[in-house]
Formats: sequence, C-alpha cells, structure tokens
Amino acid sequence: MIKLNTPGMVLVLAAMTALGPLATSMYLPAFPAMTRAFGVGADQIQLTLSVYMGGLAVAQLICGPLADRFGRKPLLLTGMALFVLGSLGCLLADTIGTLLAYRFLQAFGAAAGMVLSQAVVRDTFAPADAARMLAYMGSTTALAPAVAPVAGGVLLVHFGWPAIFAVLMIYAALMLVVVSIALSESLPRDRRQPLHPRSVLHNYRTVITNRTFLGHALAVSMMFAGHYGFMSGAPFVLIELFNVPEANFGWYFMFVVGAFITGSLAGARLAPRVGAHRLVIAGATLLALAGALMVSVVLLGVGSPATLIGPQLVYAIGAGFIMPQLIAGALMPFHHMAGTAAALLGFIQMSAAGITSALVGRLYNGTALPMAFVIMLAGAGALVAYLLLIKKPALAADQAAVEPSARLNAPDQ
Repeated sequence: MIKLNTPGMVLVLAAMTALGPLATSMYLPAFPAMTRAFGVGADQIQLTLSVYMGGLAVAQLICGPLADRFGRKPLLLTGMALFVLGSLGCLLADTIGTLLAYRFLQAFGAAAGMVLSQAVVRDTFAPADAARMLAYMGSTTALAPAVAPVAGGVLLVHFGWPAIFAVLMIYAALMLVVVSIALSESLPRDRRQPLHPRSVLHNYRTVITNRTFLGHALAVSMMFAGHYGFMSGAPFVLIELFNVPEANFGWYFMFVVGAFITGSLAGARLAPRVGAHRLVIAGATLLALAGALMVSVVLLGVGSPATLIGPQLVYAIGAGFIMPQLIAGALMPFHHMAGTAAALLGFIQMSAAGITSALVGRLYNGTALPMAFVIMLAGAGALVAYLLLIKKPALAADQAAVEPSARLNAPDQ
C-alpha cells in the first residue's frame, strides 16, 4: 500500500482524476469526423460532451454521500469498473443515441476518481497544505488533456475514432488494478456519515447554505464554464473554420493546457506570499480580461488560430492561479463530510460546464463569436461571484475555525 501523505499517493490520485479530462479531451479532434460517421449535426456531437458533463454532475451527488458512509476506496473501485464498461459501449456504438447513453455511464465512472481524489486530499492534509497538494495534483492532471488531443488526433488519423475509446478503456482497467492493490483507505470509521436520506439532504443543505462554500463554488464553476465553452467550440472553429488539420488540433490545445500548468505551479508558489484571497482576485480578473479580448478580436475581424489561442492562454493562466485555491476554500469548512462537499462542488462545476457546452453547440453559426462571447461571460461571472460572496481572506478565517484535531487528520491505519 502507498502511504497517503506521500508523492506516490498524489500521483495515483492525479492519475484517477485524469480519467475525467482524458474522456473529455481525447476525442475532441474527432468531432467533425463523428458528425460524418453518425450522420448528425455539430450540435448533436457536442451534446456528447454536455451529456458527459451532466453525468459527472449527477454521479458526484450520489458518489459523495456513499463515500462518506462506506469510505473512499470501494467507491473508487466501482467507478473504475463503470468507466471500463462505458468506454466499451462507446467503442461499439453505432447510433448517436447509444453513444450518448454510454457517455453518460462513462461519466459515472469518471466522477468517482474526480470527486474522491479531492476528498482523500482533504481527509489527509491540513487546509493550507491541501491547497498546495491540489495545485500539484492539478498541474500533474493537466498533462492528460495536454497530451490527449494530440494522441486522439493520431489515433483518429491511423485507426479511426473508435480507437480513442479503446485506449480509454485500457487506461481505466489499469487504474482499477492500481487502486485495488496500492491505495489505502483515507476515511476513518469514526468519521463516516449515516446514509439516511434525511441526513444526506441535511448535509447538502448545510454545505450549500455556507457562504464560503457558495462563493468559492460559483467562482470555480464559472471558470470551468468558460474552459468547457472553449473545448466545445474549438474543434469546429479551428478545424472547420480555420482549416487546422485534425492531427494538428491537439498541439493548439496543448499550448492552452501548458498555460494552465504554468498558472497552477506559479499559484502554488505565490499563494503563501500574497494570500489566496488576492491570488483569486488576480486570477479571476485575468479570466474576465481574456474573454473580453477574445470577443474584441472576433468582432474586429482578425480572428485566426493564433489570435484566438492567445486570449485563451491568458484565461488558462488565470484558471491555474485560482482553481486549486477555490476548491480548497470550498472544502475547508467540511472536514467531517468532505466527500459530500466535494460532490456538491463537482455537481455545480459540471452542471455549468454541461450547460455551456450545449449552449455553444446550439449557438454555433460557423463563426467563433458564440464561443468567445460565452467565455467572456463566464470569466466575468467568476470574478463577480467571488467579489460578491467572499468579503475577506477565507483561507485564514476558515482555517482558524477548524478544530485543532481536524487540521492534521491521521489516515485510517
């Protein structure tokens, strides 16, 4: 077994969290090819991304309370198995309806890795350390969507789009084995929550009515919305509008992910010096400015791959600054039910991402304007939500309110 507070654990958790981004971004270069294969429009293929986001949202609401009751590891194993089955179904799908159904199942599996990895970190580390660990996990996990579109483009060109889902299935199967053998349980039995419906609803109500949680959750969800607006629109804008070869699409996306990694690593170093509160305000301001710049570029008629990717690089740096801080800030008040809090946080994030993806697909008119406009609104929304709801440095305030015994939670040995 890997000890919970070691770099090895962080790598395992990052690899599990990566399942979600891999299933999101690896098949992006195949969007135009899949529209031809299934004989449907761009909006229906983009719906596979929205359905996946919806599945992630719903699954996390279920996964969180179950993990707070039965522990993290059993739910992680179940999630990996569901992801394998969902990927197999996508691989064999012959209609758009079948593909949508298995994308939803695939999302249920990915949700376990995404939400419970955060909960394991919250179980194991003090709040300030948790933010740093989430930043390192985020930068490691970001390698997945950086490499995934490139790998997806290569698989698409040489083997066709079903090969992308075959690779995802193999990856999930390997993770199932690793989690089974290497990962220990992080939630002690004396901190597990009852699974009565009234208790679950009470826990969710407790979380959603907490102003600290709500401010951080809305801000990070708006940030996610802008990111997924780009992911949903970029394949059609770059490949169809600007004639970027399918095999080369991933390289453009890699620049964006590289900017996020840069922002995440820089944020981890800056946070202890400037404070999480100031860092979040600075990062959210970058989101708003980046969205406004992208809309300006499109309206001025100077849109090109470079002029669209440029503002998105700024957006990604800002997202890297704020995402770990916002996630840690949202989970801080809930050491006793981190799984439930992480699940509700994930539900809000993925709901916003799913709505944005569907909106970009519905509004797509052969130009980059719908994508750029949605990104601008999301970036501004993140800044406004945080400024309205978080009035003071929440990290210091909430950390002081946590009982001393909860600041360093010993893993269940």
